[in-house]
Amino acid sequence: MWGVFMAIFIVLWLLQFLMTKNQLKHYHQTVKEMSNRSSGYLGIGVDKKRFGIGMVLIIVTDVEGTVVDCRIMSGVTVFAKFKKCKRFNNLDILDTNVLNYEPKYQVSLKMAIEKIHLQMNQMVSVL
Repeated sequence: MWGVFMAIFIVLWLLQFLMTKNQLKHYHQTVKEMSNRSSGYLGIGVDKKRFGIGMVLIIVTDVEGTVVDCRIMSGVTVFAKFKKCKRFNNLDILDTNVLNYEPKYQVSLKMAIEKIHLQMNQMVSVL
């Protein structure tokens, strides 16, 4: 009896490992694809919850800070994939109040915008 239980546990653990590896590969592929722009900034925001639906938001802006591309991954399983998100297209991140959006987007949007602001400030200090 214990042998069957252990075998099922090992198979499920290996399956979770492989699916997580596949999801991580998809994440890196999406980030690489979105960062292949000639100019602009890329920000990634993560809302990681212990229990409940987590979210990863990737935003690409032009040099002025207007969102030109956005992808979102939301879910609780390893089957979640990035989807195009038109909700934030043409959003000016320099003039955005995160609190104007639904609570489920606020944490990841704020984090992505902060990372883009950081990149913008580094470019200004280099010049």
